Amino acid sequence: MSRNRMFCKYNLKKIMNMKKLAYLFPFCLLLIITSCKDDVEIPSSTQLPTFSLQADAVAVAEGTYILKAEGKSAYGGAKLRKAEFYKGDEKIGEKEIAPYTFEYPVTENIPDQELSFHAVLTDVVGNSVKSNIVTAKVKVLPIRIEAENATLKGLAKVATDQATRQSSSNQAKVGAIDNADSGIDAMIEIRTAGEYVIRVAAGSGFNDTSHKIYVDDKVSEAQIYTIPNRGWNTWQTFDLVFDLEVGSHKISIRRNNGYGELDYIEYSKL
Repeated sequence: MSRNRMFCKYNLKKIMNMKKLAYLFPFCLLLIITSCKDDVEIPSSTQLPTFSLQADAVAVAEGTYILKAEGKSAYGGAKLRKAEFYKGDEKIGEKEIAPYTFEYPVTENIPDQELSFHAVLTDVVGNSVKSNIVTAKVKVLPIRIEAENATLKGLAKVATDQATRQSSSNQAKVGAIDNADSGIDAMIEIRTAGEYVIRVAAGSGFNDTSHKIYVDDKVSEAQIYTIPNRGWNTWQTFDLVFDLEVGSHKISIRRNNGYGELDYIEYSKL
């Protein structure tokens, strides 16, 4: 091969390599600029992140209360570091990865007790911002007392026959409420004063059957509920409202007329 041909081939290869470098140069430059831009812009902002907190107005006792926080960095991107959640001044948890949702187990059991929550958001350069405050009132679900677990009075007795087991809430009932002294007494604990619903589950296979219910031996203030004849072990519920103060109270149910049976009672604040 002649010297001129070798020289031309060498120059052609050199030119091709230079063209490849020319194509790569803008891409490398873009990476450098982007990297430098990120490093410079993040610390330069003095603006705080934006942050909001959402939750229901009711927190159910022994349930889970969901707090949902949403935030945005002042830099416009997902450059948030963590969200801390508080109940009053007490920190109850934190999340470092979006979505910033926190589940609070409600241990409070006082009806209408007010709980206050907020959150604090921190971005990657240490800027922090406090969210709005959300409040929730505690709702206590109805508390059930099985009739067979109450104090039996007079002729009343517990029944657990097969038909009863198949239809009753705890596979048992109280029957033989056959005279004015027969029925049940049950103790309840009131933590917040106010009006309470006392729900009675009762049934009867006789016509013209009714019971009376009263609080703390105040027979003169008794309320009456009538039990339609729908057959034995067919339970119906009856709601009676009483104004109760904080403390322990005795709920009494007695025969008023006819022959009826009891499955359970429940109480809850209106």
